[in-house]
Parts: sequence; C-alpha cells; structure tokens
Amino acid sequence: MRLSGWSSLDVVIDAEGNGTYKDSETHPDGTKGGFKLTRVELLELLAKLQPYRKQAVPFSEESAMRFIEQVCPKGVPEVADAGAFYVRWQSADDDVHYLADFGCDHERLADRNGELREIVEGLPIPSVR
Repeated sequence: MRLSGWSSLDVVIDAEGNGTYKDSETHPDGTKGGFKLTRVELLELLAKLQPYRKQAVPFSEESAMRFIEQVCPKGVPEVADAGAFYVRWQSADDDVHYLADFGCDHERLADRNGELREIVEGLPIPSVR
C-alpha cells in the first residue's frame, strides 16, 4: 500500500500479518519500522480493502503505466497535490492493483478518500499522520 501526498507512506503486509513501513517524513531518511497484525486484525484489514479489490485490475507494465499517466476526465473537478492511495494484492494465484487519486472528483469521492485514509491510519504505525 502507498498513501501519498506531501509525503508518502509505503506499507507491506504479508499473509501472516507481518508488516513493514517506510514514511518519507522526516527528511532526509524518513522513518521505517515493522509491526504485526493478529489474524483477526489482518482479516479485518482485508475486509475493509475488499470493495477496492473488486475494482482492481490485473498488474502489468501497461496497467501500471496507465495509472502513472492517468488524468482526471475533462470537466471533472480536480485539485492538484491532493495525494493518492495505491494498493497491490499479490499471491500465487493473483496480482492485481488499485489506485485512487484523491484530487480527481474530490468532492463526490470525499467519503471514499476518507475511508482509504482511515484504513492506513488504522494500522499500528507510530508515524502515520
């Protein structure tokens, strides 16, 4: 997972609930560490992410480039530098990813954006904003 904006927070969690994080704040080296989710906490996290996983697309260089080059559709309200949420699910059977640009249609998607921020902020990471 990545929560980006003025700074970025990268989180990796394995199937056993072992997590690592790197927060780009405080510059220049940021903060990094680890955490452990219980089985129940991991299942709760996966349940919160499930609606977004349903919208995920298969990972490929092409789909990753589409995410990078993606722009807000013409006529849709946009705010620059609002940040984004990115998540990638990888397993032996699956490799999909999802991107939410917080600046594109930000008023209509405010609830979704807040939910995604809350998912990350709910992780046991001391440096989360």
